[in-house]
Amino acid sequence: MTNLDMLKMFEAVSVLFRASYQEPLWGKYCSHLGNSIDAVCIFFRGYAFEHQGRSPSYPPAAVKAIKKSENNHDSPQDIWKNFGSFLHNKGLNKDINPLYHDDNSCNTKEMCIWCALGSKNIVSASKEDLNKDQIKAAHDRLKRIRGVGNKIASLFLRDVAVNYNLTPIKDRWLLQPVDIWIRRIVQSLNNSSKMDNRVIAEWIVDRCKECNINPERCNQGMWYFAARIAGSDFELEQSLQDMNYARNLLKNHISVLKTSSSAAIELESQLNNWLFAELCG
Repeated sequence: MTNLDMLKMFEAVSVLFRASYQEPLWGKYCSHLGNSIDAVCIFFRGYAFEHQGRSPSYPPAAVKAIKKSENNHDSPQDIWKNFGSFLHNKGLNKDINPLYHDDNSCNTKEMCIWCALGSKNIVSASKEDLNKDQIKAAHDRLKRIRGVGNKIASLFLRDVAVNYNLTPIKDRWLLQPVDIWIRRIVQSLNNSSKMDNRVIAEWIVDRCKECNINPERCNQGMWYFAARIAGSDFELEQSLQDMNYARNLLKNHISVLKTSSSAAIELESQLNNWLFAELCG
């Protein structure tokens, strides 16, 4: 087994990541390029709160508050109040919450999302920057948003690049979010525990470039394989040491997905029958 074999597998596995996470989210808000509200809903639903300690209620509550503002022309302060009321004003973490607007604090380095973006659409502006090979400009803009650090900025931009098949060159390592799973994979493949996040990100880009592999898709596949297929340090390490072990885990996972898909189709049929029965009285 070589690193090339593993990277090729991870790139292939990215199709499962996109089908499970990216396409349902981006497809739900399909007007995101022309509609700033749809664009920011993508960001809040899938990216803004991807840090430790956040409540799983944050993303849907944020989207509900934002959607309500679209109809009522609410101010940033109103959106924050609505967000708080939806969560009974508990555990809002305003110091790291992108929705929190304050006239004084929003004049400092970290701002609410509205002040950080101004009139820009978060998706189309990022897409334009990546098209112009200006990854750092897009990354820096996102990091001005309160609570958004390197990982969240890279996570969002990675998926923008994949969604629009963009392949910028300069500072491409900034499209590599590094979490505990990505770190474990790269350090294991290198037999080194002394690689920091930037070195890890650059390693992925460089190795993928050498092998004609898309680094952003590879990153998606790395995370999906580790978190969803392996699911534990032990299974991941076994997979990284033995390609056949990794392939067997992948085959088993695909089998489970097929079974789940068949069950979902059956359930959908039952739901349709129930609805038809209700309509017919």
